[in-house]
Amino acid sequence: MRGRRRITAPLLRHAHIAIGAWCWLYAALCILGVHTPAGIVAVYGQLIAYALACCLAVLGAWWMCGPFPGETVSRVFVGFLELSAAMALLLLTDPFVALACASAFGVTGSYIAAFHSPKLFLVHQVWALAIVVSLFVRAIVMPEADVVLACIYLIVLTLVLFSAPTLTHALLLLLRRDAATAFYDPLTGLRNRRGLDAAIVEHRANRRPATVMVIDLDEFKLVNDRFGHAHGDVVLRRTADAIHSAFLPPAITARTGGEEFAVVTFTELAQAADRADALRQWCAAQADLGATVSIGVTHHPGSGSPTTGLEQALGRADIAMYAAKHAGGNSVFVHNESSTPPTM
Repeated sequence: MRGRRRITAPLLRHAHIAIGAWCWLYAALCILGVHTPAGIVAVYGQLIAYALACCLAVLGAWWMCGPFPGETVSRVFVGFLELSAAMALLLLTDPFVALACASAFGVTGSYIAAFHSPKLFLVHQVWALAIVVSLFVRAIVMPEADVVLACIYLIVLTLVLFSAPTLTHALLLLLRRDAATAFYDPLTGLRNRRGLDAAIVEHRANRRPATVMVIDLDEFKLVNDRFGHAHGDVVLRRTADAIHSAFLPPAITARTGGEEFAVVTFTELAQAADRADALRQWCAAQADLGATVSIGVTHHPGSGSPTTGLEQALGRADIAMYAAKHAGGNSVFVHNESSTPPTM
């Protein structure tokens, strides 16, 4: 999660409202904890509880009114929840009540599992475990303590706070891995055609000018026939690495099928064409590869009617690539109004 999250699914677009309501419910718990004999009795504790309730009410309103925050702000939000929850639980007079209320850590764990890294989720689990163990020890050392009831609470909390969130987090990791597999080519590590299409959809929303190119290995079938498919895979991987190195993010690089690649880079046409020619020269200089490249290049203005969209720009770049092939390969052809000839 980098910068500000881009939430596109309808359900996720409204998740911030649910998180805001969750903050308000936490605020209500802090206030209710002051007004029960089993809750917070000490005056200083009640003042802390009211202060936490006010902060949570403000946070709830902030979530309700705004979109998802960036990575850093979200981490600060998580840190505040972890500390405030621990503080409120430790201030409760009855440790058995505190044990029951410790299940609230599960909501924070779900938020972390959904929007943050496994490392932060592990930190949360260790923190929650430390607080739960502390509350459990307080409960069993009380005079005439019901140790069996404390153990029941501990088992339930283990299921709620550790077993269920861990399984949920594992499922999310599997789904993310499957999503990555669906959008990336396993051989080269570049985006596949589906990943390219997804990136194009996001780019269309930004309407940024771009240079689009299609890159194809010359006579790749002969490489496979002469050296074998294992060597052909090596050629594809090394070419993909060279393409990625020449066009670093935020440029979009993809293997669109077989020996064909596509690049969408947000640099000027002339600069992108120079990089494309440097890539062509590099491939031609690698004698062990045994393959050169033909590259078609075109410009996308980033605005206008759908006919000037990136899909059409890819079509023009594809035409330019075939023009480079017809000129003998190992060349770059720029598609524009003046029909620039191939460069060798």
